[in-house]
Amino acid sequence: MNRQRNHRPDRGTSRGHRGATLIVGMILLLLMTAVALATLKVVKTDEHLAGNTQDRNLAFQAAEAALREAELMLLQPTLPAFDGSDGLYLYSDAGIPTPPSFSGSNARRYGETLSGVDQPPLYIVERMAPGAVPGDSLLMGVRYGAERRWPYRVTSLGFGGSASTRSVLQTTVRR
Repeated sequence: MNRQRNHRPDRGTSRGHRGATLIVGMILLLLMTAVALATLKVVKTDEHLAGNTQDRNLAFQAAEAALREAELMLLQPTLPAFDGSDGLYLYSDAGIPTPPSFSGSNARRYGETLSGVDQPPLYIVERMAPGAVPGDSLLMGVRYGAERRWPYRVTSLGFGGSASTRSVLQTTVRR
């Protein structure tokens, strides 16, 4: 009698392989989870960076708009008094400036509405002591054959989407 036996793998070996497959699968799953979490962290950081950059750009644009408004004010035929109030400052005869301030009523508010900013930008205008201009005499403030021109320093403070995001710009205008 010749009996054919069904050939079966050894049950002990099969069970050992199944356990190893489970362990390798769990390790791969753990590694994929770690990679996914690291990727999410990078994406979240990139979102914060993009938001902060947008907020800084918004503050810069608001400060730029305030500078332009101040420059237009300086182009008027007659200027208001530079008496240290409402954002208009004047250097004294002794050469010591009135300290400019962006607080309270000491600064001018931008006249138009800007969307997305926490608050309207502010600006101050300082009338400086006249100085030499190319082509002028070396005697400060004296120009032969022409009237005296005054320099004005304009400083603006713009805000972004939050009050903590600020941008300060400054320019000089000669009139």
